[in-house]
Formats: sequence, structure tokens, C-alpha cells
Amino acid sequence: MQRRVRNTSNGSTTALPLRVKNDEYPRKTRTARRRRFSKRAVIIAIIILSILTLVGFIVVWESVVSFFGSSTSSRTNSLQKGASHNNDGGSRHLDRSKFYEQRPLDRFSELQYALEHSKLVLLYFAASWCPMSTPISDALDEAFGKGDVLLTRNGQKKTLSIVYVSSDKTLEEYTEYTRKRHWLPIPFDSPQKNQLKRHFATCAHRELEELQFDRKHEIPTGIVIDSRTQGIITTNGADDVEEMGAGALEHWLKMQGWASQMANSIAHDNDSSSEEE
Repeated sequence: MQRRVRNTSNGSTTALPLRVKNDEYPRKTRTARRRRFSKRAVIIAIIILSILTLVGFIVVWESVVSFFGSSTSSRTNSLQKGASHNNDGGSRHLDRSKFYEQRPLDRFSELQYALEHSKLVLLYFAASWCPMSTPISDALDEAFGKGDVLLTRNGQKKTLSIVYVSSDKTLEEYTEYTRKRHWLPIPFDSPQKNQLKRHFATCAHRELEELQFDRKHEIPTGIVIDSRTQGIITTNGADDVEEMGAGALEHWLKMQGWASQMANSIAHDNDSSSEEE
């Protein structure tokens, strides 16, 4: 900025008002304006972000409520398939005798002895030629080969039975692999051997072309079945035996107990809601 002066007639000078050029605004004024603009921008951004967050929360909440509502409804409807009307009130209630009515393995006659005479059935999908099956088979022998928990053909009920579902190439391989073991192998030439592989989507890679299904599990695989419900307790039976040894059986029994408690709890809740109606 420059101060302007004007010469008078008598030779003196008079100061004129200051004139500030466009590019000569004080630095403090420009800085203050920038700060006010920045504050407004921040406030606007915070408001927009808050609105978006609120909208997102509402959408997520509605989705969660909708999902759990439909899941509960589906579970209730499936449980009430076995429900009937009582004679006096007409309200629906769950017939507990039908809770375990669906027994998907009843069509496999080769499994019935194991299902009827043991609490748990370990379906062992393996092969004598498979190098990964060897350590699992050895672990099974070490854990249960000398104990009194395995079911045999003597008719006495036991805690566990091992049903061998073979992927052996020849009858000789199959016979040699099972001869000294306390397993209940599915007969080598039984059509139910491949039917079980299809049912549980488990087989060796070399069998895929013949069996023609989408495989979920390769060999070796151990699938533990609850004999009473015929439900799957775990598909990690082979890994459990390799890691826990004989302790795997106690682990499976605990899982069976949890599953039974859960099923009974669902049935009890359904009964209570039916009585309230």
C-alpha cells in the first residue's frame, strides 16, 4: 500500500485516503477468510457423513432383522411338519416322537448293524493305495485297535463302530487292508459302497469320472454319525483321530451331547410357543 499526497496551490501537500490495490489485501484478512471457509467445509462434511452413517445403519439393521426373522420362521415351519392338532383346543404342538423321524441312512442296509449297535458310527473313506490314508489308518489302530469300545460282529453294543468305505482297486487290496482290523467294511462288490460315496460326496479323485458327482471331501475322510438321529456330528473325524488319538472319541461324544441338547431345546421352545397359542 502507498499513501497518496496532493500538492496545493500554496506549495503544501495534503494526504489523500489510502487506496489498496486488489493484490495488496492484508495477509491476516486473507488467512481469516480461508479459516472461515475451512470451518464451514468441515462442518458440512461432518453433517453429510453423519447422515450417510445413519442411513447405512438403518439399512443394515433392517437387513439383520429381516434375515433372523426369516430364519426363525423357517426353523419353526420345519419343526412343525411333525405337529398335529389336539382334540380339545385345536392348537398345534410338536409330536416329539416324530422329531427324529427323518433317518436318511435307513436306506443303506449295510449300515444298519452299526447304527443299531453303537452310539457313534465313523464312516471311514480311504484306500490301501492312498499314501495319505496310511497314517490315519495307523492312528485308528493305535487309538481303538486294542480297546473295548469298537463294535464287532459279536452282537454286543459298543460306543463306536468304524465302517470302512473302500476306494481300493482290487478285492485283494481290500481284503488285505481290512483283514486284521476291527472294522465293519462295506463289502467290496456292494453297490451301496458307491451310493454312500454319492450320498456324502466323498471319494478318491480317480473315481470322479466314474461316479459323476461334485465332490466335497477327498480321501481319507472320517465322517462321524450320531446313530440315534443319523445326523452328521463332524466331517473331520480323520483329523481328530490323528491329532487327539483315543481322546477323539470323548470329543465326539461331547459334540453329540451338545447337538442333542440343542435339538431338545428347539423342540421345547416350539412346544412352549404352541401352548401359548
